Amino acid sequence: SLCPDLGYYYESSNVEAGARRLVEAITTHDSQAGWYRERQRTLIGRHLPDNPQVVATYAALLDDLMKRPLR
Repeated sequence: SLCPDLGYYYESSNVEAGARRLVEAITTHDSQAGWYRERQRTLIGRHLPDNPQVVATYAALLDDLMKRPLR
């Protein structure tokens, strides 16, 4: 549920939706493999450790943590 735009996602344990996604993958994946690969690489990039936004957010969280008083 954290990355529904990645892969052949279907919600929860919905077997019917999973079966539809499987049929979709079987019938369309080969003809769209190049596009699919590039799209997935672009989308997953937002989670990679070299993404500037990830680094900035992580640094801000650490800075905030270090500024808090010790308990």
